[in-house]
Amino acid sequence: MKIIARSLPSFFTSLSLISGCISIVITTTQGDLTLAGYFILVSAVLDFVDGMAARLLNAMSEFGKQLDSLADVISFGVAPAMILYRLILHSFTGGSQPGAGELLPWQVVILYSPFLVAAFSALRLAKFNIDTKQVKNFRGLATPANALFIIALGFASESGFYFLREIVHNLPFLLVTIVLSCFLLICNLPMFSLKLSSTGFRENSLRYLLIAGSIVLLAFYGLPSLAAIILLYILLSLADNWFVKMP
Repeated sequence: MKIIARSLPSFFTSLSLISGCISIVITTTQGDLTLAGYFILVSAVLDFVDGMAARLLNAMSEFGKQLDSLADVISFGVAPAMILYRLILHSFTGGSQPGAGELLPWQVVILYSPFLVAAFSALRLAKFNIDTKQVKNFRGLATPANALFIIALGFASESGFYFLREIVHNLPFLLVTIVLSCFLLICNLPMFSLKLSSTGFRENSLRYLLIAGSIVLLAFYGLPSLAAIILLYILLSLADNWFVKMP
């Protein structure tokens, strides 16, 4: 039983990786960004569950840490990069599948630029693994949060909100998103985590504000509002830096 218990976190991590792979296949073969986004959401839930299971079962290990990072590269690096790839392709073709040679060389370069997000996600995870200061809070945007922002763009592209579809199919917007994602992943900007050490409002005011804002945004705009929620999280972290320094 002890062996099973200690293996449980790695089991959830492996499921998260598989879910990320499925998302990549769906984006590549079907172009269904909503369904692909759902599988990344599943990966995010499993990523939370494996960490919680490891703490509850006292099964934290270097092996699990490395496996978790490898899974995160796939589920929160490559999978969301594929969604950005599809959105840029749509911005060039209007949704149709281009034939060989239809894209200009500069368009091909831009088309593959989303994979910078996958590369910078790997850099961010490697940095996280060797940074002993990122225990209670983060430096830079965590890969799951960055992935949530990107899949929100996929949800928006297939939503009933016309103005959102116009924004996420705009090439300059997508390129700015790639640049900012890469920067936020590896920057040293302190960002608070959602882990609660107590339930008091004063020490958790930012977390409660984020939760309340998330509920309101999701109620009005659904899953596309995940992008706004991540932006709110970044803004609250910036505000927090004026008053509290991350240990």
